[in-house]
Amino acid sequence: MQKKKPAGGQKQNLVEKAVRYLTREILADRMRPNQRISELAVCRALGISRSPVREALRILERDGLVKQSENRGVVVADVTPEEADELFLIHGHLLGLAVKLACQRMKPEDLQRMRDLVKSLKEAAASEDRHAFLDIRAELEHLIVERSFSPRLAHLLEVMSYPSARYRRFHVSVPGYMDEVSRFYQGMYDAFRAKNPKEAELQRFKVMELGRNLLRRYFIETYKDEKAISD
Repeated sequence: MQKKKPAGGQKQNLVEKAVRYLTREILADRMRPNQRISELAVCRALGISRSPVREALRILERDGLVKQSENRGVVVADVTPEEADELFLIHGHLLGLAVKLACQRMKPEDLQRMRDLVKSLKEAAASEDRHAFLDIRAELEHLIVERSFSPRLAHLLEVMSYPSARYRRFHVSVPGYMDEVSRFYQGMYDAFRAKNPKEAELQRFKVMELGRNLLRRYFIETYKDEKAISD
């Protein structure tokens, strides 16, 4: 008896399941840059067929998390520091737009939620809990993007944030980074309360510039110096 193919909605759910699994494995560095992705291993891990896994890989290739290798099939994409710097710039300005929109549209209960998240962010920074800091910051940014009420903008931000996530995890290991970012988000919250979208956007740009400065200092300039020595 021939096995039935999953219905359209069911297949889509399996594709999303595979996308979430692969994204989580890549961002957690359990799948490393340039590592070949075995479709069969993913199928076994999730208990699904190859069709949704292949569709998930096409989605992740579009989003820049994986790429086609000439001899090895699909591998985890390796984002260079220069590419990450460009992504930080674009993502920062898109998120700045989301901040401006959300600042004018947030309801009192949203502001309460934002205040609580900023408080938790500062506590995570004070205790040097890097994992909690990243999770809380992601939740805070998700709230802002959600309250911008722009699905297209939300999608663009999600796509832009994936490839450079590895560098954001490095940032939280730099002494003082989490404290400084927490202060900027406190300033952003204060601007939201005052209904000042320009100031809120400025505070978000400060977060972006801090990240880009660290990227240049620890990766781009170091690489150039090493290259100059080897040449």
